Amino acid sequence: MQSNRTKLMLASFLTLVASGVGFATRAASGGIWESALGIDGSQFGAIMGAGFLGFGIMIFLGGFIVEAMGYKTVLIVAFLLHLVSAVMLIVAPGLFEGWSEGGDTAAATTKVFSLLYWSAFLFSICQGLYEAVINPLIAQIYPENKTHYLNILHAGWPAGMIVGGLFAAGFMGSECWFIEVPWQWALASFAIFVLAYGLMALPEKFPPTVAQGASSFGKLFSCFYSWPFLLLIVLHGLIGYMELGVDSWVTKLMENLLPNAVIILVYTSALMFILRFFAGPIVHQVNPIGLLLISSVIACAGLLWLGSGITSIAVLFAAATFYSLGKAFLWPTMLAVAGERYPLSGAVAMGALGAAGMITVGQIGGPAIGHKQGYNMSAKLEADAPATFERFAAEEETDFMGMYAFKPIVAERLAAANGVEIGADGSVKDTSSIENAALLSDEDKKLLLDNVATDAKAVQEANLHGGYRALTLTAYVPAAMAVGFLILLLYYKAIGGYKVLQVNDDGSLTEAAH
Repeated sequence: MQSNRTKLMLASFLTLVASGVGFATRAASGGIWESALGIDGSQFGAIMGAGFLGFGIMIFLGGFIVEAMGYKTVLIVAFLLHLVSAVMLIVAPGLFEGWSEGGDTAAATTKVFSLLYWSAFLFSICQGLYEAVINPLIAQIYPENKTHYLNILHAGWPAGMIVGGLFAAGFMGSECWFIEVPWQWALASFAIFVLAYGLMALPEKFPPTVAQGASSFGKLFSCFYSWPFLLLIVLHGLIGYMELGVDSWVTKLMENLLPNAVIILVYTSALMFILRFFAGPIVHQVNPIGLLLISSVIACAGLLWLGSGITSIAVLFAAATFYSLGKAFLWPTMLAVAGERYPLSGAVAMGALGAAGMITVGQIGGPAIGHKQGYNMSAKLEADAPATFERFAAEEETDFMGMYAFKPIVAERLAAANGVEIGADGSVKDTSSIENAALLSDEDKKLLLDNVATDAKAVQEANLHGGYRALTLTAYVPAAMAVGFLILLLYYKAIGGYKVLQVNDDGSLTEAAH
């Protein structure tokens, strides 16, 4: 099996590239969907959340499925379902146009939202199946340095976000660098990488799983009897909330500060890609738990800096650099800890951590960050420009899990106002985003144009304020993570230090220094 492990590693890497491309193009589509489909912030947050929910469910169940069915069978299923998800995206705008023919665009928006939601959910199911396969597979075929190779493997995720983000910056939206292409083809571009890894991996021979090899099926659950592992599950949930929740929203949160805000996602992904190749040497100097503790503190400081009201683009990139240093090693190093401390649990231990991260971001992180942004944006606009707020706010309130109810800004009006070009002296330079807004009624267009001199700047400032506040409040999450990792660091110190456990041929464990 050593002879083809390079091919298996590369194919596994490409599954994460495909996932990253799909994630980045979806994250860059918020403004496009606002103007083209009437998708508001809450709906966008729900779609982004669906892109993690299925992942969380399936990466946990996938651990059991992989141990029962083997790596290759599960990979084939994911390969086919991923292509179906791409087809759903391709047909979405044509269906929306048909549903809108009677003039009921609100009903058409509801229907296309449902289609996009389930496409993202199916996409996330495939992501969960991939990770249920590739994490234990790589840990198994590279037993000599699991932390290093799992970090290299997970460099595929930021690599995909770089490719997808650059594609979005170059070809998606009115601010694109080159020429705008239909958004559905941009979002479905991940299928190219799906086909690439399929052609590479499916002909290969895969090793037996842990349960098919030395470990009994019953021992797969032994990790759940360890309180440090249960704490790791909680901490990985917080990692998902912070890392993937912020990545889901950073493009939209910064759209009023940068003309093409997806470049922030590309930049932080590039840093993460580079840093993950150096995890091995770093871990040799600082044990994995120490690395996780330091990373959490840096990530907390980075989020506070990003949310501090930055107006300089240079300072924004400096803060993003600092935040990237914090988040780069968290996810793969956690998986490595599961592989090193609980090797008898195989795919189940890693799947449990991944499930915690993805379910948390899908059901709490993504929607919560979006709600924080919307809540603080509305509060700012209502306080600073109450007349503008009355023109832009929806009639019905929204809330998050029954709390923090507020009147959100209507998505179509927000998109139109955000597109207004305002000069350095505060004067309005271009109102074509209002005049050409396909989903605004003539009455709404007239109302916005009559008041654009006062409304546009107020709305843009409130939108940016909401983004800053969302990032600042999210900084509490890595702060809590740091406390948890400190507890684990003290625990391992009390029992003689962090040790790597290895499975022998007879199924017993051998303890060795990390």
